[in-house]
Amino acid sequence: MKLLPILFLLYSSSIFANSDLKKKHQNLFSKIDHISLSFNQTIYKKLRDRKMNRKGKAFFSKPNNFRWDFVNKDLGNEEFYYNGKTLTHFREREATVTNYNANIGLAKELNEVVNLVLDPGTLYTRYDISDLKKSKGQTSMTLTPRAGMATEISLIKIKVSDQRKYVKNIKIVYLDGNYTHFRFKNPRFSDNDLKIFSFSKKGNFTVRNHG
Repeated sequence: MKLLPILFLLYSSSIFANSDLKKKHQNLFSKIDHISLSFNQTIYKKLRDRKMNRKGKAFFSKPNNFRWDFVNKDLGNEEFYYNGKTLTHFREREATVTNYNANIGLAKELNEVVNLVLDPGTLYTRYDISDLKKSKGQTSMTLTPRAGMATEISLIKIKVSDQRKYVKNIKIVYLDGNYTHFRFKNPRFSDNDLKIFSFSKKGNFTVRNHG
């Protein structure tokens, strides 16, 4: 998993579209420092041709703080916290707390979603924009990794609400055919207390630390 904002206006000339798009996006998302949303997530595993669905709430604050609260009755509830230094994974059913170094793949993936939600301009140096479309109050686009970029991602599809000014839909497709699909709703732009991005629950938990 890897873990969220983007607004792009469609222009008829593909040569100038990206330039104008970046400028308008920068003007919009430079004003967004905090956001919280409800979401539904679908994870697809090609090898088993199986989908898993989860829902929950997500909280993002610049520059790179995030928290994900996942709800799944079969697998149990999970929470991910990132305060810019440490990624913490809490599994409620197993009562385990696992702390990871910020450089592991999981943290990078989750942080990629944060970039998409809060400051997608940071991705412009690594991704090319294509398939810009505007329809029914939404702007959609596809991001593809630039040549030479070391990544497991094949492409990222995004939909933005032009009216509410937030990212509604993110689908990350991997080279192996797997994908992760987030559908966001109910955005709130009030400040997040930065304390929520560090794990602070009390209990008899098994704690593990990984590099």
